[in-house]
Amino acid sequence: MSTDIATLARPTFTLEEVAEHFEDWRRQKHRGERIPEQLWSEAVALVETYGLSQVTRRLRLSGRDLSKRRGLPGSGRRRGRRAEAPATFVELTPEVVVQAQRRQSTAPCLELIRPDGLRLRIEPGEGIDAGAVLERFLGVV
Repeated sequence: MSTDIATLARPTFTLEEVAEHFEDWRRQKHRGERIPEQLWSEAVALVETYGLSQVTRRLRLSGRDLSKRRGLPGSGRRRGRRAEAPATFVELTPEVVVQAQRRQSTAPCLELIRPDGLRLRIEPGEGIDAGAVLERFLGVV
């Protein structure tokens, strides 16, 4: 029988035990003191068993912070998340939309997102006046 070394090195706690660890730390901490790495590790280990929602509620933690500690993609802040390249402005005219619709093999659909969060997805099809749809969506009319 083989035993995983990582399992031996890290004790397994229940949600209630970890909650008590957090409460003990909160009683003794100084103002502005950060949560110790050991407590974060215990909280992260519980997510597999209890789920993110239950762990964050019981331990009084931010779901975003705990997800960030788990190293999940997309768990960072929304504004500073993309590190690859800055966004580039591309002007979409009705002609561009029509061209995208004609090239069905390379562009099966077109999705537009306004600054207010409203999304429009245009899929190629017969009888769609893409120019009119785009003008209405962008508020040109």
